Amino acid sequence: MKHAAFAKSMSQTVLVIAGTIIFTMLGLSAITCYDNKYITKAALTQDQFCLIPEKGYCSLANGWELYPDTLLAPEDFSGRTPPCYSTWAGEYPNLSLFHADRNPYGTATWRLHLQGSGNVMLYLQEPLCAAKVFVNGSCLGGPGEVSLEHYSPLIKDTAYSFYLDGKAELIIQTANYSHYYGGIWYAPIIGDTGSVCRLIALRMLLFGLLFFSSLTLSLFCMVLWRRQNSFQQNSSSDSAAFYFGMISLSFALRICYPFLRLFGTSLVRTIYAFEDAAAMSGIYFSVQIIFLLFLPDMFKPLKKVLCVLSLGLCFVVILVPLFLFPVFPESVLWYGPFISWYKVLMALILTSLSVYGCFMGLPHINIILAATAANGVCLLYGVMSIGYYEPFIGAYPEEYGAFCMVIAFAVLMVRRSQEMAEENITLSLHLQEEVQEKTKHLQELLIERGQLISELGHDMKSPLTSLLNMAQIIRLNDIMLDEDTHRRILKIEEQCSILSERLRNIQEIAANTSAPLQREPIMLNTFLADFYQNYRPIIELYGPNFLAKITPRPCQIMGNPEQLYRALENLLYNAADFTLSDGTITLSLATDGSFAYITISDTGCGISKEDLPHIFQHSYTTRRDKGGQGLGLAITRTIVLEHAGKIEVASTEGKGASFTISLPLSAATNQKLS
Repeated sequence: MKHAAFAKSMSQTVLVIAGTIIFTMLGLSAITCYDNKYITKAALTQDQFCLIPEKGYCSLANGWELYPDTLLAPEDFSGRTPPCYSTWAGEYPNLSLFHADRNPYGTATWRLHLQGSGNVMLYLQEPLCAAKVFVNGSCLGGPGEVSLEHYSPLIKDTAYSFYLDGKAELIIQTANYSHYYGGIWYAPIIGDTGSVCRLIALRMLLFGLLFFSSLTLSLFCMVLWRRQNSFQQNSSSDSAAFYFGMISLSFALRICYPFLRLFGTSLVRTIYAFEDAAAMSGIYFSVQIIFLLFLPDMFKPLKKVLCVLSLGLCFVVILVPLFLFPVFPESVLWYGPFISWYKVLMALILTSLSVYGCFMGLPHINIILAATAANGVCLLYGVMSIGYYEPFIGAYPEEYGAFCMVIAFAVLMVRRSQEMAEENITLSLHLQEEVQEKTKHLQELLIERGQLISELGHDMKSPLTSLLNMAQIIRLNDIMLDEDTHRRILKIEEQCSILSERLRNIQEIAANTSAPLQREPIMLNTFLADFYQNYRPIIELYGPNFLAKITPRPCQIMGNPEQLYRALENLLYNAADFTLSDGTITLSLATDGSFAYITISDTGCGISKEDLPHIFQHSYTTRRDKGGQGLGLAITRTIVLEHAGKIEVASTEGKGASFTISLPLSAATNQKLS
């Protein structure tokens, strides 16, 4: 069984890798054929003139004359031509091959002959690191300052428009003392003005899409990480969101360079160190997320080594250009190839880890395997195609590979989020079922408890009544009672009466909790009007006036009429007990469209500040001398809470009290009001 599962995993892995390599190579072949300066280049005549098309654009890749270590103006070519090297753009990354000490820095002059007619535009992509452009002896300008005495680097894409009438001479002076590449490393583009402008616009559009999509993913993941982190501490899902956000952010930072080249920057070493550090940090966070999601308990020493190595390279690519190059310029020769092959090596390691995850049958690992394989192919292709592939509009293979990683991790995060959402729904359903089951069980227990308490109360009431009757018979018949015995008999009767009242209260509480509340629609306007008519004669027998102020606006709730009747009865009798015969008790009903407000107010003695916070507590009473048990208001509060409402009291001692019950209106009421 294990052998069959392993064979299945192995076949799937081989298919994923093979399919990814084929698909990636097809894509790279397509962009190499249709978006490559070394294919769509200016044709050369027999006398080495570059033919410029009247419509469209081409690259000036071939036919260059290179004059190293010298800055030649157009007048320097009027007489005898200085010795030169025939070359093509990108053949010499720097001037180290022309120096005995392998120093890559210096000045150079690049010369090219053009042939064509009409208005043309020359698009010069970031000449490294300063340049000056001449056409037919006229200086068109250029980024930075090339002279050794006033050397000032400026990395900037520039465009020059001029009229071409037959043959022309293009001269570009360059100077580089800052970057590990120099001179005309990127082939210039030339064509009619409209075509070149459209090319620049399409290029900015593509890179804008890559930049803003990855930046949006990064910001989304950062917000997701912050929100998850506020609820769960040390969660792997939190770290995964953070690492993916950082991968997207590092890609966004490394892909934004065309926009920086539009405005120009003189911080050459800093800006290129920044771009290299962004690429290295993307590798570091890729290592972190792969070990976190797929290999958390495996290869811990390898994880530590890879994390230290990838994090260390982030600092190396910052420190070397900024501090080592100015002191040891010859270190430039190994820096570029070292960085390129390091990326290839890390891509192979990540692919190997993904392959192992596939063999282990880990979920979603095929997505990451395809991405790491595609990234490795793109990196290797980028290294091997230096000097043979350079895009007009699109990105470089390395950048496409990194974007594949971003997209793959985005798909992975979406899949994980879907699974988590489905799991949460399943858990919620199970939790709801469990809550319903527990609630049903609890209701059954409450009913059983209420019945048990009622039965116990009933069983205790019979002997207690018998005891009270016997004591009354003995006292009333005066059966040989002395004064002390007579007093004791009276005490027995008093205590029996108290016990009987408490048993009645216990049965009353048990009746309230023995069964769930049965609700029905209640129109409070009619309900309170009936309540007022029923209790008006009774309250006025106490002495106070009983008034009603009921709003005509419909106030319908879902409730239990008997329980509400009982709650209002408790409040009304309390008001009558504490209000003098010349006072007033008022029953009112108001609404704000969402809640109904029932208020019973009186002009009685009021409630003291000390008693006010405690009046709804069980067994708390302000009339102990009258035999109060402190249950009426507690029961009223329980009834109100069961109706999803609340009860509040406002009172000033000596000026009466006001009890307000707030109950939510039903949906039918809101429809009538709207």
